[in-house]
Amino acid sequence: MVGLNANPLVLNYLNHCLCANLVSHAAVLRRISKYDHFDRVYCITALLEFLEEVMDGVTCRNKPEEAILPNAVTSLIYWVIQIVAMVMKNFEIGSEISAEQSYMFERTCVIVEKFTSNQFLMGIYYIGCYDDIDTYGQIRDKFNGFKNILQVYPCNNAISQSLQQLAYLDASKLTMPRLHSKGVESVSYCVQPLLAVEVLLHPCNDTSYFVAELQMIQRLKNYTLTRLIYEIVRAGFISLSNVVEVSRGTLWGAFTFFKVPHIIKQLHALQKSNDEQTPTDHFPEVVEAFELLLEDNLLLDLLDTKCSCNIIEYLLNDWTKQHLVTDVQVKHFATQRENTSLMLQKRESGNQALSIINFIIRAEVPLSGVLKTLSTDYNKVQEALLGVLCQVLVGNSFDLILSVATVEGRLKTFVTRLIQCNENSKQVPGEIGKPSIIRSTLFDVSFLMLTFIVQTYGSDVVLSEHGDSFFEKWVRECMAERNKPKNPRNMIALCEEQIVDELLLSLRNPETQHKNSNLTWQDICLNLPGVLNHVLIAWEKDILTSTDVKSILENIKRRMFSFSVCATSFLCAYMYSVRENELLKPLNMIQQFLTPLSSEEMTSQENVKERLGLSFQIIRKMQQDVHPSSNTKSRSINLTQNLVSQTPLSDQFREVWKTVTEHGWLPVMSAQILESLLQSGGPTWLTKHLVHEILICKYTKDMLKTMDIVFAILHLDIERNTEALLKDIIPLYANQMVGGEINEPQSHVLALLSVYCIISALEHRQGTISTLQQKRTRTHSEADNSDLDLSNVPKLRKLNQEGGSDNSCSNDFLSDNHPLLTAVNSDTTNKTTGRDTIRTATLKEPLYSSVQYIFKLLQQFVTSDVLTPKVYFAYRFISLLIECGGERIRPVLKLLPVQLIQNLLKVMVSEDISVGLIFSMICAQQLGDNQRFLI
Repeated sequence: MVGLNANPLVLNYLNHCLCANLVSHAAVLRRISKYDHFDRVYCITALLEFLEEVMDGVTCRNKPEEAILPNAVTSLIYWVIQIVAMVMKNFEIGSEISAEQSYMFERTCVIVEKFTSNQFLMGIYYIGCYDDIDTYGQIRDKFNGFKNILQVYPCNNAISQSLQQLAYLDASKLTMPRLHSKGVESVSYCVQPLLAVEVLLHPCNDTSYFVAELQMIQRLKNYTLTRLIYEIVRAGFISLSNVVEVSRGTLWGAFTFFKVPHIIKQLHALQKSNDEQTPTDHFPEVVEAFELLLEDNLLLDLLDTKCSCNIIEYLLNDWTKQHLVTDVQVKHFATQRENTSLMLQKRESGNQALSIINFIIRAEVPLSGVLKTLSTDYNKVQEALLGVLCQVLVGNSFDLILSVATVEGRLKTFVTRLIQCNENSKQVPGEIGKPSIIRSTLFDVSFLMLTFIVQTYGSDVVLSEHGDSFFEKWVRECMAERNKPKNPRNMIALCEEQIVDELLLSLRNPETQHKNSNLTWQDICLNLPGVLNHVLIAWEKDILTSTDVKSILENIKRRMFSFSVCATSFLCAYMYSVRENELLKPLNMIQQFLTPLSSEEMTSQENVKERLGLSFQIIRKMQQDVHPSSNTKSRSINLTQNLVSQTPLSDQFREVWKTVTEHGWLPVMSAQILESLLQSGGPTWLTKHLVHEILICKYTKDMLKTMDIVFAILHLDIERNTEALLKDIIPLYANQMVGGEINEPQSHVLALLSVYCIISALEHRQGTISTLQQKRTRTHSEADNSDLDLSNVPKLRKLNQEGGSDNSCSNDFLSDNHPLLTAVNSDTTNKTTGRDTIRTATLKEPLYSSVQYIFKLLQQFVTSDVLTPKVYFAYRFISLLIECGGERIRPVLKLLPVQLIQNLLKVMVSEDISVGLIFSMICAQQLGDNQRFLI
């Protein structure tokens, strides 16, 4: 390069030295990248022609120094970008370039296109960018400096796209073995079971929780937003058509009518690019989804018949308020269903009750009215407040209001105000007459309503952890709660002996009760365990007769219905602690609380019917938790009867699974029973039985369908079930792979289920996905095509401030504070394509130890040079993990043992080991001493 032109003899000799392995490609490429005499056009052109000749032979197999190849390639790309920048600058100044420069640019374009089409070189380049952040930043800055000029330069668009690919890394362009089908299935078997489980377990969770779960499904299943909305609405309709209980029906109705619109709005906002223009009065994806839904005539016919209405019209009329559809579109959809709906309603008009849907869509206003009344000054509205609360208990109003409050996120507000009402209604010494009656009735009503809510949703969901109100204290110490049995001795220890004696005396002889007694209602609630303990002991020793016990219990019930609930709570706790032959007496005592009142007693107090009915519901649920009725009609009352059922768990599982297979989806009642079986048998037992149902399927289609349903069911406790799957179930079936009992496609489906569970558990945080610590949103078409560009950061920040939504995207395995990501964050204005950012989750227990365990197990599989079924399972497992998880799986890949990767690369055939697979594993590792081998 000492003259105006390059010496061709020396260049030919250099080419010969490369072929003879006398020098390394890395050294040659690095030296070329240092040649900065860009004004010597002929020399630059000669070097470009030389590169064109040797590029296909670039390798890293011959010289130890080839370990520096990634950095050399990155420097070379920067050198090529500089050449393009120089040509574009000359073109901008003179509006044309010389023939020599034009030829040089043509050779540069050839180099760039050959480079981007070479998977090996692109993989090496990505590693170099990961390792040399500064050079990558310079490449990006250079490209951004001339990209606008390049658009007007007379060249084909391919070169512009190739240069953009070099400036903005997109790991999805690297080839990957597609073990997981990217085609979209015609029928989804995953969304409905998942929502059935989540609405059962977490009905109070906010919208972003459901959005995050559904986005995960969207990525795994490759759904468009239209298809996802269709599946969500269809899932709501299927579950709504299936429920039998009024409370579950109102919950699913409220979820479909009130929660789903918010879910759709968040999904749409998070997946819309900044430059995308959408109508303001409707969402096109919603319209397209309902066009698909109208094809499901059987489901719509069933729902129209059950709800006595045109369900599409009812739903969309309410959604117009959310600007999801327009009135014109509602009329269009309603017209298509009108004739069929009218015919069905006419056919069933003789035996159809008034549709509960009519009440659901009207329940929002009463809820707001109740909350407003509860927030008013207690001393001014006691009588009006009593009327409002008692009216809530009429018919199904309480279930409706709770359902709407649940899905709208106002349940805790409702509970907090009820607790305050209960506190304000505590007995005031010396108060008599009507004010005392109103106060006592308010105390009773609020206590019963609060107990019912806690019983339905759980104290950990609706109550604060360290609340100091009377009701919260009673729940912590004395309430028999599902899955939280209380020690009856602790309840007795809290009682005051003097109060217990006074209570016993007044209950035995009500007429002797002292008018000056200082016993308050709250004292009675807390000391009834001591009273009942004395009664039980006296009854056992025949000191009291059955008639005496009955009289005492009747006196308890007459005073206040909440006293019956407090007494039942202790009796249920007592039944947990005694032998089976000692259950009869406490059971009879509970039954006494369930006897109807006489007509005189019903008229002696105000609002007796509503309070008595609610107390009966609470008492029956408490009793069912401990001692389920053998009557199958009452089966739906209880979710935990399997804990104490005499039927073997395996028989119960077979019965419920038969129901699931007959339906082809997860009925709401089946979800409740499976949750009970999980509590009874534990995660390992349930997971083993579910996996067994997958593997006994004869056809691949049935196997994948069952796997989707099982994956959704495992969300009953995804973290513990994933731990059981990885630590117990996979090792169990791995031994059967050697004997040929587990073959294809069982092995593939088992690996796919494991990967799905790991991805879901990774994003799961103690029953809720954190919306503040990790952002997750992706457009369907971008789920695996990620640039290192953060063009939507302002939008995501705005969404986070407004709704706390859960957003995410790819950053090609980079940590949050990685300089490469930081460099891109600083230049969000120079965007080429819309992308969002992800803050990847971190592994926590039990997932961390489970992943470590499974990787160690896979490492044991790959110890020889023989390609066995176990080795191929390990390959499938890791490949599916990378393919399905994308950049989100980076924390998991960090735990991959390097020895496992090395052994796998040695054993597997070269066709199965792609550049993209190796790159994904490399970027998750610390290169360090292993860089040479991995490259």
